[in-house]
Order: sequence, then C-alpha cells, then structure tokens
Amino acid sequence: MNISILNVEDVNKIVPIFDEYRVYFDQQSNVDAAYDFLYNNLSNNDAVIFVAEDEEGVIGFLQLYSMLSSMKMSEMLIINDLYLTDAARGKHIGEQLMHQAFKYGKDSGYETIYLETEKSNIGGNRLYTKLGMQVDDEHNYYSKEL
Repeated sequence: MNISILNVEDVNKIVPIFDEYRVYFDQQSNVDAAYDFLYNNLSNNDAVIFVAEDEEGVIGFLQLYSMLSSMKMSEMLIINDLYLTDAARGKHIGEQLMHQAFKYGKDSGYETIYLETEKSNIGGNRLYTKLGMQVDDEHNYYSKEL
C-alpha cells in the first residue's frame, strides 16, 4: 500500500472512488462532473488530495482545502473528505492518510487543521479522537442551501 499526493495528470485514477464516495453520501452519480470538479480544484491549487493505493488501484483518499481565518490572521487547513473503500476499512489506512495530512499541514506552515463530521460517524469520530483532535462543543455550525 502506498500513499501519495495526487497530481492533476492522474485525476482519472481517483474519479471512480470519488464518485463512489458521493453516492455513499446520497448524491447522484456523475463521473463527468466529478472529473471536472477534481481537475479544476487540483489545477487551480485549490485542493491537495492524498490517495492510498494498492495493487488494485485507489482504495482511499483524503482531500484538503485551505481557508482564511480573520481571528487567527492565518490560513487553516480543512480536511473536507476522507473515504475508504469497503475492502480498505479496518486496516488503519484512514489513520495513515490523516498522518499524511498532519505532516503536510505542519510542513506547509499551517497552525491548525480542522474537519467536520456527523455525530453518527462512530468510526471516524473514534479515529479523530485517537489522533488527538479536539471536539468543539462551544460553537454551532450553521448552513443554508442557496
């Protein structure tokens, strides 16, 4: 198993699993739009994607975005997506992807890394706590469809 940063030239490698990830979370499958989304984000340097691969191909990925913070007057790193195929779960691959994200963030000069997940994500929440991430119980996060 190998973990590496996805190059824009290799976007096609991740499109099937990215589409699978979106379908897993009740979105419509759209391979063409997935390709465009990933290609544009990588070519514009709007995202960093780590991929976990075995002999069969991509078995997991983690996607990072940066965001500005007025309070901290710095950039923060956001783990927006972490997904593993069914066959990859339970093998500590998510943990390895997270460690790569932490190393990338530290090496790139970020002070803080954030993520948001559903309370029902038992495995993810257990992993994030195990890795020393702190739950923010003091803030509410709101959203509105536009």
